[in-house]
Amino acid sequence: MSGEPRGVADAIRGPARQAALLVAATLVVFLPALSADFVYDARMQILTDPFLHDMRNWWPVLTFQTLRMDVLDFNRPVNLASLMLDATLWGREPFGYHLTSVLLHAANVLLVWSVWRSLRGADRVAGAAGASWLDVGTTILPPLLFAVHPVVTEAVCEPSFREDLLVAFFTLAALRLALRHRPAGGSRDVVRALACVACCLLAIGSKESGVAAPGILAVYWWCFRRGEPRRFWAVAIGGGAAAVAVFLALRFRLEVIPSKIFEDRPQYPGGGFLAAMTLEPRILALYAQLVVAPVNQSADYGSYSIRHLPLPAALALVGLLVALAVVGIRRDRRLAIAVAVVLLPLVPVANLVPIYRAAADRYLYLPIAGVGLAVGCLLDAPWLAGRGAVRTKLMFGCGVAVAALAIACTARQRVWAGSVPLWQDTFAKNPAAYTAAAGLAGALWEAGQLVEAERAARIAIERCAGREGDAWATLALVLDAQGRTAEADEALEKALAAEPRLARPADRVAVMAMERAFAAALERLLERRHRSPARVLSLPAPAP
Repeated sequence: MSGEPRGVADAIRGPARQAALLVAATLVVFLPALSADFVYDARMQILTDPFLHDMRNWWPVLTFQTLRMDVLDFNRPVNLASLMLDATLWGREPFGYHLTSVLLHAANVLLVWSVWRSLRGADRVAGAAGASWLDVGTTILPPLLFAVHPVVTEAVCEPSFREDLLVAFFTLAALRLALRHRPAGGSRDVVRALACVACCLLAIGSKESGVAAPGILAVYWWCFRRGEPRRFWAVAIGGGAAAVAVFLALRFRLEVIPSKIFEDRPQYPGGGFLAAMTLEPRILALYAQLVVAPVNQSADYGSYSIRHLPLPAALALVGLLVALAVVGIRRDRRLAIAVAVVLLPLVPVANLVPIYRAAADRYLYLPIAGVGLAVGCLLDAPWLAGRGAVRTKLMFGCGVAVAALAIACTARQRVWAGSVPLWQDTFAKNPAAYTAAAGLAGALWEAGQLVEAERAARIAIERCAGREGDAWATLALVLDAQGRTAEADEALEKALAAEPRLARPADRVAVMAMERAFAAALERLLERRHRSPARVLSLPAPAP
């Protein structure tokens, strides 16, 4: 072992030191997130919706009675409980919410590390006296990749997306509990099996992707433990699957229909099931590209986002990845666990049923943990035994990649620091999207950048062919702020023609369809309209 950086290996050889290193690295990389504002859905859920701030709602949240209530995240009571705890501690100050999310991400990093240590028998190698720096690196680099990958920033930086952090926490916790099972464990293993069931329930109670938890346990049992007595696994896997099934049955049985909050039902991308299934390989190819090269991340993906991935190329890429996974699993069964952690959480968001967002970075949060485990399997591949030079090159390459990802992750957090940078970035990445243009217009209006806001509002109107009243209302507010009263009144009339419900801003706030500041400004325009109705003139053509 001459020539090895023994000091580095010795410094982080012990489990406690490795855990401290991983937590410290996570906190340092995500330090910018702590000073971020509320953006995207958090503005509505935390700043506008009173639900989280009413202590009388603790009982229905803790007892899952929100499943029969018409509230935001009614079907994610565990996420609601997490946000309500923050609301109790921090009110409407963003720092505390971001701190909770960053700490929860750090906990997930430790769970990935713990799972990987168990899968590779790290107690025999990286934690042992005389372990090489390659063994130590093989243990800490996979969770470190998960910790700093830019794709995880959306889930970590946006408090209302914490549901993905919670799903990952409870799913990985269930897997970690199963890894610690010993057939002769006695009553302690009964408790462990019941804890697995509880984790599965809490995972599905956080978000629909929690359906993956019992499936991941089943894959682990099939690959490594199916020769053991089955009582523990029957309880852990069967009970977990039953808990998930009962929760989902209640979720759909008790859902309030029609909903005042969820006014529009989700639609298949492309307009129908077959069209969605044609798009899905391209979305999966986009996800694969984002994992390897996260250069075009966006808060709002659309057809523009996958223009560089035609269907034949996407099918070829997905097919190649499937083939590599099959070959890899045949050589190393641990890779099956990694593949399960990547793929199973994507099933609920694979557009098999309509969802509100066809693709999103947050959907990849738990799958990135699986990518980290897959990288660990590569670094620890059996065929590399005795090939120190090859392992050294792979380790060096992985280390360089993790460093580059950490830099990109820090940069990506600047996008999520406020509404203006978020929507500027989103519009730059997806200029064809109505949501991007409308979001940018609203953010610029709020920031007082009126010329830019007018341009964005007109683009939003063009993108929706004038059918969205909110876009016209934003333009009305922008024009009014510039003193262009007649044009503002004309835009307001067009807003009311496209969406008559805008005449009652307070009602729109009540159903979480409008933020309070926007509603107050719109109310002032409506009051002026009622006092002195003016003749409507033709608006000039949109500015180029």
